Amino acid sequence: MDGRTAALPTLSLTAKLAGTMANQMWKSLSVGLARRWRAGLTQAFGVAGAIWLVTEIVTRVSTTANTWLTNNGDTYLMGVLIAGAAWFLAYSYERRKVTFQVPTTSSYITIKFGNMFDEPTDWLIGVNEFFDGRLGQVIAPTSVHGQFISRVFNGDENAFRRAVTTALKGVLFTTTTRSSQPSDAYAIGTTAVLANGPHKAFLVAMSHTDHVTHKAGSTVPMMWDAMRGALQAVQNHGNGQPLAMPLIGNGLSSVNVEPQHLLRLIVLALVDFGRKVGLPKQVTIVVPEACFDALDLREIRRDWMKH
Repeated sequence: MDGRTAALPTLSLTAKLAGTMANQMWKSLSVGLARRWRAGLTQAFGVAGAIWLVTEIVTRVSTTANTWLTNNGDTYLMGVLIAGAAWFLAYSYERRKVTFQVPTTSSYITIKFGNMFDEPTDWLIGVNEFFDGRLGQVIAPTSVHGQFISRVFNGDENAFRRAVTTALKGVLFTTTTRSSQPSDAYAIGTTAVLANGPHKAFLVAMSHTDHVTHKAGSTVPMMWDAMRGALQAVQNHGNGQPLAMPLIGNGLSSVNVEPQHLLRLIVLALVDFGRKVGLPKQVTIVVPEACFDALDLREIRRDWMKH
């Protein structure tokens, strides 16, 4: 295989990455314009007005500046228009990542679009009260729970079950009449701490499962209890290491809340716990690209920056 042939996969990957970035930029711009074009125009006119005010002052005190403006009026006007347009686009552009400090603490929360499994940190993952591990009808392979089993345990239900059983040794449970195994249900908020290479995975029970259909469901109070239980486990076992989590409650174990409100609730739970007990220095909420149109990250950041 010659050098040209070997370079083809690299060029293909580079082109694919460039295409993905271009698509993301266009999506950020189009969504941002749809949301903020009026405010963006106000900002643009504000910039133009500020430039005009400075120009008026400078040309009144400087003959040289006044002469230049007289001779280069078209260039000046074009510069003002470009500055206003640039400010308009920059203001309207929808961010894909925001960071803010948890009030009264030294911890930071980052919200970004992407894949949580790309984060080289500890992970916080929501599961059902049985800590099921069988991919298929019980656990959807595409769910965060299912992807975790596939990535960390190679899809091996038995290996996953052994790790969970060890992690939950001594924790109280309730024996149910569920026909499939496991049939022992743990309280909402129960958290299993599993080893994940140099990091840890915190699996928290946050939903109840129908014994027949295996459909999982949660509620706002259940998710709040789950967050408190999980964050207490992070506090006890995380050693302050950075933590990443998905938009829990948005998948198949849906809390049935709009993504923007769900994200607000998760952030509120983090801030509340951080103020009262403490959080790692860095907590990252990684939300799926499918929620891009439904989430306004700048609004979340603005609300907490006010504090």
